[in-house]
Amino acid sequence: MSNSLYNLYHEFIPDYVQDIMKTSLFQRLKDVGMNCGMEYTQFEPFKDCRGVSRYNHSIGVALIVYHFTHDKHQTIAALLHDIATPVFAHVIDFMYHDYIHQETTENLTEEMIQKSLELQSIFEYYHIDSDKVMNYHDYPIADNDTPQLSADRLEYTLSNAVYYKIMTKEEISNIYKHVQVNDSKDELIFDDFKIARLFTQVMLKCSLCYTSDENRYCMEYLARLMRLAINHHVCSYDDLYTTETQVIQKLISHSLTKELYENYTHFHKVLRSSFPQTGYLKVNAKKRYINPIVNHQRILDIDSKLNALVQEYLSDNFERYIKAI
Repeated sequence: MSNSLYNLYHEFIPDYVQDIMKTSLFQRLKDVGMNCGMEYTQFEPFKDCRGVSRYNHSIGVALIVYHFTHDKHQTIAALLHDIATPVFAHVIDFMYHDYIHQETTENLTEEMIQKSLELQSIFEYYHIDSDKVMNYHDYPIADNDTPQLSADRLEYTLSNAVYYKIMTKEEISNIYKHVQVNDSKDELIFDDFKIARLFTQVMLKCSLCYTSDENRYCMEYLARLMRLAINHHVCSYDDLYTTETQVIQKLISHSLTKELYENYTHFHKVLRSSFPQTGYLKVNAKKRYINPIVNHQRILDIDSKLNALVQEYLSDNFERYIKAI
C-alpha cells in the first residue's frame, strides 16, 4: 500500500532521490515506524499500520516538494528530514520529557548527513551542496510554521488518512489535485473550498488519533520502558539509531524488560479517571493541526462549524488520568 502512494504525489522518482533511497542511512528508516510504537499494540487503527515507516513518509514528502518546486536541494532536504529519527520516533522525545515541542529527535540530522560517505559521494556526483540540504526548515514548501500547510504535514495527513482507513487512495488523490503553491511560494494552499474543508475534516480526525488517550499513554509507557532499558544497559543510546526490530529484540531478551514490553503489545483498552490512581498517568502532548488557505482566507475563518470542532480539540488540556490494559 505504501509504495502505491508515491505515484499520487509525482509521476516519477528523480534519479538522485532513488540513489539516496539505496543508502544504508536511508534504508534504516524502513524499520522506524510512523506511529511511534503504537503499531505494536492492539489499538485501532494503529495495529494495522505495521510497516508504515519513516522511509515511506520521507519519500512522499520529497516527491511533493519536487512536484511543486522541481528544486534539487529542497527535494533532498525534504527526503532527509527524518534521517535522524530514532526508534519509536517521538517516544524518544517523551523519554527526554519533550512532550510539547517534540523536536529532540531532530538533533543529529546534520551530523548524520555529514558523516555518511554514501551521501557525500551522491552529493558530489549530482553537484549537490550539502550545506543546502541539512535543514528542511529552510524551505517553507517542505516545512513551515503551524498551522500552515507544508509538504510534510500534507503527506502525513493524506497517508495516515489511508492507513487509518479514513479515506481511500482515490479520495486523497482527488484532494491532492487541488493543492497548489501560493504566490509568495512559502505555503501550499487549496483552489477549492469543498476540498479544503474535506482536508481539514480529515486532518482533525488524524490529529485526534495522534493525541488520543490511547496514544499518549502508550507513548509515555514506552518512553519509561526505554529509559529503564538505557539506565540498566539493556539498550544504549546508540541503539536508538538502529532499527525497531533490533531494539525490540533486546527488550524481549532481558528479564528486566521482557514482561514490560510484552504487556505493552497486549494493550487494547484505556481506562480513565479524574483523580490519581495506582498505574494511571497524566500525559501531555503536542497538538498538531492545519488551517489551510483557500480563496485567500484560512478555512477556519470561513467555516465556523469546523472552527468550533478544531477549537474543541485544541482546548483539551489532558487533565485526566489514564491507564492502558
